Amino acid sequence: MNDYLKCYKVKIHALSPIYIGSGSEIGKKEYIYMPWNHKVIIPDIYKMYQDLQKKGLGREFENYMMDSRAKIPSLGQWLGQHKFKEQDYNRWKKYEMDAGEAFAQDKESRPTAISAFVKDAYGLPYVPGSSIKGMIRTALIAWEIQKHPEKYRSIKEIIRRRSTEKQKRTVYLNRETKQLENEVLYTLKRDEKTAGNAVNDNLSGLHVGDSNPISLKQLTLSQKIDYNLQYKENPVNVLRETLIPETAICFQISIDTSICPYDMEDIIEALNCFGKISYEYFYSRFKRGSKKENIVWLGGGCGFLSKTIVYPLFEKDAVKVVNNIYKNTLPDKIYKQHKHEKYVGLNLAPHICKCTRYQGELYDMGMGQIEYEKM
Repeated sequence: MNDYLKCYKVKIHALSPIYIGSGSEIGKKEYIYMPWNHKVIIPDIYKMYQDLQKKGLGREFENYMMDSRAKIPSLGQWLGQHKFKEQDYNRWKKYEMDAGEAFAQDKESRPTAISAFVKDAYGLPYVPGSSIKGMIRTALIAWEIQKHPEKYRSIKEIIRRRSTEKQKRTVYLNRETKQLENEVLYTLKRDEKTAGNAVNDNLSGLHVGDSNPISLKQLTLSQKIDYNLQYKENPVNVLRETLIPETAICFQISIDTSICPYDMEDIIEALNCFGKISYEYFYSRFKRGSKKENIVWLGGGCGFLSKTIVYPLFEKDAVKVVNNIYKNTLPDKIYKQHKHEKYVGLNLAPHICKCTRYQGELYDMGMGQIEYEKM
């Protein structure tokens, strides 16, 4: 093996439910909830439809699927009304999962769509390398800012000033954050005329593979829970397929040291730096999070903090900047409704911690612990 290429086996242990969205939904008429065993079956619609046709229910099922009214039976209820039973569901089953706490409070609650976990060509969950690399990229930027605050003072002040200006959400601070990213990571000078050209990105030498396929048995349903400063839970009608705690996410990282200036020790240090900042300025206020080493925040549903470098950049002043972001990107009605300005006085933004429940225990969304070994 070439001396400049360093390869590692890496594992992330899920410490809480982790969600990596595929961008697709399992519609509320595309899954069967079975309250007697608290399971959810995802059926093969084609197989199910064949059985329905044999019973002369094809047209009635089509009408049911086309019915857009809110108060109609769930798929499980509709099938039950037509005398189908669990053995039928198992015959149609693509996969099943524990319903988690999603229907715990109300076993006949209004059905909602499920945000699907990303799956490979064989229908197995996996974590894309791009999701993991994005997490590492954010942490490395935060780490560089913390190490060299003076170096980025100018762009920091530009972002602070621009954050007070009203802009469309799709373009808000795009130019400024791209400039910051260029200053931190686009250091190769392969194209000196265009600093933002991807050929200048020193992380082009960091290759993060997709994870190994994960068993469907590791999936559960997680309901979104907003957790506030009064330690009260507000369940939200959002369901996600998530990996259960203790799932092992295994993948490989290779680093071309002739291009990338970071090794795995640097990456772990950066992740720890980001985790410490997240805990100090946010999670500790809710008595959530973790002070352990090698904590990472991965995937969707973790909240604003895990995807941005506002706190590493502004630290104690970050609350005002975050409030500006909300104020200038949200509709006025939503901004006032969520009482964002009130929490500036409490020196906290965002003011909600994103959580979920699994087997009766409250968890932060998306928390894992990373380890590695050299190949």
